[in-house]
Amino acid sequence: MAEKKTGAAKHSADYRGRKKAEAKRLGIEILPVESAAGTRAELAKAMKAHGYTQLQELLQDLHRSFIAADRPEQKRRLKRPDAPAFKVSPKLARRFAAATRAEIRRNPGDEIEAPKPLPHGEQQCNAAQLDILN
Repeated sequence: MAEKKTGAAKHSADYRGRKKAEAKRLGIEILPVESAAGTRAELAKAMKAHGYTQLQELLQDLHRSFIAADRPEQKRRLKRPDAPAFKVSPKLARRFAAATRAEIRRNPGDEIEAPKPLPHGEQQCNAAQLDILN
């Protein structure tokens, strides 16, 4: 047999029902979105710069602006910019060099040596190049 609802549970169920009916009447739907961790911080900066106080208001304006644009403009907006170049800071370079030296100490013999120049400007050929020449 089903459990009887308490007064608070009935009130909550009624409230959720009214909210669903109102959303349906207004044509509102929930759109769950996942995004990268830093996105929220950048959106917060943009909101502050442009006078928005609610994220939902900003997103709705962006949606309307995109929908109102013609197809070529939508295509231009959807074009993904190139990823910013990855920059290695001096601190990161030092950490990488230290980790590399530590790894070489753990596994000696894994070092890669640069080829030594040949005397008299002769060129060095590897086995694959010799096969091609023959």
